[in-house]
Amino acid sequence: MIKITIDEINNEIFSATINTDTFDIEVEGDVWTDELENLCGDQVSSMSTIAYFDRITDMKVFTKGGHECCQITLDLANFVKKELDNFIDEEVDNEPCSVDYSPRYYDLV
Repeated sequence: MIKITIDEINNEIFSATINTDTFDIEVEGDVWTDELENLCGDQVSSMSTIAYFDRITDMKVFTKGGHECCQITLDLANFVKKELDNFIDEEVDNEPCSVDYSPRYYDLV
């Protein structure tokens, strides 16, 4: 069983906690962003900025007893990267746009 908690995320970095059956892992890293248009009919109602996992910059692994592991296996690091890549796709910003809701607008279209 794995549980991922995003502690903080913005348009540049993230920090997360990953709990597995045997380890508690604290991870920090970078994200890349993309803009997504949210539509209302044929008009853009808002622009969302979505953050996606890019890379890990720091990782600390603790046993369930709270002792920090001095070495991290490559298998564990790759497992964490794969899980974060599948998990992180968070909206970090939403900028509203003006939308013409009047019936006249739709009569013109």
